Amino acid sequence: MPEFPHDLPHLYLRGSGKAERYTSKRRARGRRLPQRDRAGHADALRIALRGALAAGAALRLERDPDVAAGTPGLYFDFEIPAGSEAAAELLENRVKHIELAAVRQESETSPAVATVFVPDSAADHFLKKVEVYRTENTKKGKPKNEALIARIQDVALAGVRSLFTDDPAMLPAAGQQIWWEAWIRQGHAASFEAVAHRLEIRIQRLRLRFPDREVRLVFGNEITIARLFVNSDAIAELRRAKDTPSLFVRWSNVEQAAWATDLVGRLAGPEREDISVCVLDTGVTQAHPLLAPALDPDDVHTYDPTWPGGDNRGHGTNMAGTALYGDLMPLMADHGPVPLTHRLESVKILPDQGENEPRLYGAITAESIARAEVQAPARRRAVCLAVTSDLGTNRGRPSSWSSAVDQLCIGDATTRRLVLISAGNIRDGLLKAHYPARNETESIENPGQAWNAITVGACTEKATLVDPTYAGWEPIAPAGDLSPTSRTSLAWEEKWPIKPDIVVEGGNWAALGDQCDCPDDLGILTTYRDPTTRHFDIFRDTSAATAMAGNLAGRILAAVPERWPETIRALIVHSAEWTPVMRQQFEAAPSKQQKRVVLRKYGYGVPSYARAIFSALNDLTLIAEDEFQPLWKDLECPGF
Repeated sequence: MPEFPHDLPHLYLRGSGKAERYTSKRRARGRRLPQRDRAGHADALRIALRGALAAGAALRLERDPDVAAGTPGLYFDFEIPAGSEAAAELLENRVKHIELAAVRQESETSPAVATVFVPDSAADHFLKKVEVYRTENTKKGKPKNEALIARIQDVALAGVRSLFTDDPAMLPAAGQQIWWEAWIRQGHAASFEAVAHRLEIRIQRLRLRFPDREVRLVFGNEITIARLFVNSDAIAELRRAKDTPSLFVRWSNVEQAAWATDLVGRLAGPEREDISVCVLDTGVTQAHPLLAPALDPDDVHTYDPTWPGGDNRGHGTNMAGTALYGDLMPLMADHGPVPLTHRLESVKILPDQGENEPRLYGAITAESIARAEVQAPARRRAVCLAVTSDLGTNRGRPSSWSSAVDQLCIGDATTRRLVLISAGNIRDGLLKAHYPARNETESIENPGQAWNAITVGACTEKATLVDPTYAGWEPIAPAGDLSPTSRTSLAWEEKWPIKPDIVVEGGNWAALGDQCDCPDDLGILTTYRDPTTRHFDIFRDTSAATAMAGNLAGRILAAVPERWPETIRALIVHSAEWTPVMRQQFEAAPSKQQKRVVLRKYGYGVPSYARAIFSALNDLTLIAEDEFQPLWKDLECPGF
């Protein structure tokens, strides 16, 4: 089939939607009901419930009346067989203030454990449910409450570890003090703070708010958290607070400063003052001659106002140069005009030395984006975040950070956001013998599991080494394949999203035997933080790929500024195609499961500006922008 040029406008449907009421198609909750000896099962659950209530009576004695706050009650663990996890929702009864707090499951084939808060006023609720199941039938002759009771395998009193929903291996050692994420039930933040204050437990001021949870950071060991748990009704989940790494590698470059002067003389624009790419990173050198034309001093911010400006680490200036120009090398080889389609913004989210004090990084991300939005509220922007953590993905499970990113993307009726996140890098011990097997086992980093952001992996077409210093060395990745450090979501459970969404040029590495290095030939040319030392630097890996994707997003935003952020995201992913190397792996995969491996390795492929903006005679893109309400939750209705 001939390849037609992409030079035709897409078709946009406007005002074509109409409101319709949702009609539910009822489905069974999970797998077929387990076959139970009705009387025997009811007796077993009644014994388990009474044992849990007796243990709860002993736990009540540990409450300190001068400390306790909130509604008196207990947490119970309900074990549910694999495949029936959705039945956990039936455990809730908002009228009686019985609330499902957390659900945890070690694997898709292991039983799920649902932790439920039961106020003392409803302590006999489940005993009554079991008795009705045992003695009463529906009109069809089935046991009443069977949909729930038949799916409960066991019941026990919950402890503080029952609320820990991270990987159990992340629990601190005995006596070890750490920062915990406390996910607080809606409406219970005041009692949580009161108990923490009375117990003199250190909590962070910063908080994250979601529709039915608030997240706070608490410092202490497991005994400290247990005291908070016993005396408060507030905690729904506990997780280990995730720190943000700041391991950035710098590379040298021998390019001459004269190249920068020549390029500055060929710049035109930015064409649009109201379009930008906002980089959340280590700051930026605003005075760099290649950045200053598109980066106003008023658009350079810091998350913490007490931090000095500038970019002591260099990573942010690397990001900014790539987000503005893409790979500078082709521009150096050319002599024509260089139109700038968008502006830059920078928010410094990491200090010059060491790490941030423990924070909720979702809140840092939200506040940092807000600084740019307050400065230029009418500007449309793509946000680039290449700072990631190797803690907290838990095989694709949402974290407080990724949930905050999702919430930022969704926004509200007036503000929605386009966010691009790095998939994260393999950090050490790179060996050619491990490629690509190690990439397939190293999980995408937090917050790259966010559903509504574009997660960017790295691929490469750079496979030519001409530097005589590397004579005999060979590129690790073949042209058109995954970059050697890029992570994937192959280790995730199937229910979590396919990530990365796209892969973009992130450079390559080279190897000689067991030696690995990153030659300049295989990297991306970008701006260096200190132009008095040198103007250019070499950039690579998923940070470079994310900045390259940011450059693409800025160009698309400038071309179709009236489009929604969701539409820009869709155009970027829709435009992606697998390289011949990637497609060959897909076609060679013998089963559907192995074909999914390719998807979780490369996402939807390499995006294209032309395909994102234009259609072709044989490749039509039709776009409809409209809204629908998939879910409805009336938070004011206690009977929900």
